[in-house]
Amino acid sequence: MHKRIYIFILAFLFFIGVLVLQLFFSKGNLFEQKKIEHLITEYEFKVDSLKGVIEDYKSEIDRLQNDSLYKEQILRTKYGMSRDGEKVFQMVK
Repeated sequence: MHKRIYIFILAFLFFIGVLVLQLFFSKGNLFEQKKIEHLITEYEFKVDSLKGVIEDYKSEIDRLQNDSLYKEQILRTKYGMSRDGEKVFQMVK
């Protein structure tokens, strides 16, 4: 009877040992999983921020395509363009 208990305990300890080895020293161990979870969180944050940037660009494209006053403002301020016959005065600091 004692021999069966010893064999059972030995088999159980062997199983626990294999389980511990798999958890800590295999290719997909707990430490690797934590690193991967951290990377996933980081990339999800980057994706969310880039989605915001894409939305900003889409609204800018929409304004440039549909708002003629906005286009005129950009052309005048950023590129220094003017209409025919207009005199442009640039202020120098």
